[in-house]
Amino acid sequence: MRYRILFLLLVTINTFADNTLYDTLTQLSPQSDNTLRALEVSPDPMTVQENNFSVVGSIDDDIKDYLPTAMNVNETLPYRYREVVEDSVYLQVVMLSSIGILAFLPEDITNWNAAKLEEKSLSQRWKDHVSTKPVWDNDSWVINYIGHPVAGAYYYTLARNDGFTIGESAAFSTLMSTFFWEYGYEAFAEVPSIQDLIFTPLVGSLFGEGMFMLEGKLDQQGGVVFGSKGLGNISYFFLDPLGSIADGLKDTLLFFRIDLDVTMSIQTYPQFRVIPHHLTGEPTDSILYSDREIGFIITFQ
Repeated sequence: MRYRILFLLLVTINTFADNTLYDTLTQLSPQSDNTLRALEVSPDPMTVQENNFSVVGSIDDDIKDYLPTAMNVNETLPYRYREVVEDSVYLQVVMLSSIGILAFLPEDITNWNAAKLEEKSLSQRWKDHVSTKPVWDNDSWVINYIGHPVAGAYYYTLARNDGFTIGESAAFSTLMSTFFWEYGYEAFAEVPSIQDLIFTPLVGSLFGEGMFMLEGKLDQQGGVVFGSKGLGNISYFFLDPLGSIADGLKDTLLFFRIDLDVTMSIQTYPQFRVIPHHLTGEPTDSILYSDREIGFIITFQ
């Protein structure tokens, strides 16, 4: 049985990292073109003029460029990236759980006005928030300058323990904190925060590398702290909680004899609108295609 969770997060990944993962993602974005293309529904070539666009084309030649396309991330990335892709899927469970916990916290902690949030639908709130410039939020300094960097460190150590380099782990922390959290889950409740966009990945990566070094020292001591293996295991958990949770979820599924194959795909969707035939002078309506929307498809099998 296949369960698919579709994340239509309509934002561009602004993560600058010189590695194969980043290069693969950025290749998905089409070249920017200020000229929009209008295609006739019939196979005959046609010319459309409306406002500032004028294009000649046919469905056979052009529409293939705007059909939904998908790329299986697991198969495209080098083998050493596949583990972090799978762990990233389990990470979404943690992120969704965090949103659920935040929703029940007092308003003076989250600054989420429940009454105001209910004025719009979830989708409309998300669109409004991600299309608004980041703001300087009023969260407490503990949340902004301790809580968020610690979260960034946890993203970092997850990737680092999966074999990523320092630069790749920092890019992964940026991707998770910016794309999946600030412009993803949390954007359903608030406008992205300037402090969070900066301090979560930047300071978090510094913290994360220190935590990774502490894990190395713990390994050298055989996982023992003050002569206790139990304290060592607790230390391992707090140094890489996201990785520990991902491993725990995998082991739980295996206990129930569920060998879950997790894959992540990236699919693009064409944005289009129908132009009535009376505006073009043609016998049939036309379709105006522009840039693509980018979505993530996570598949459990």
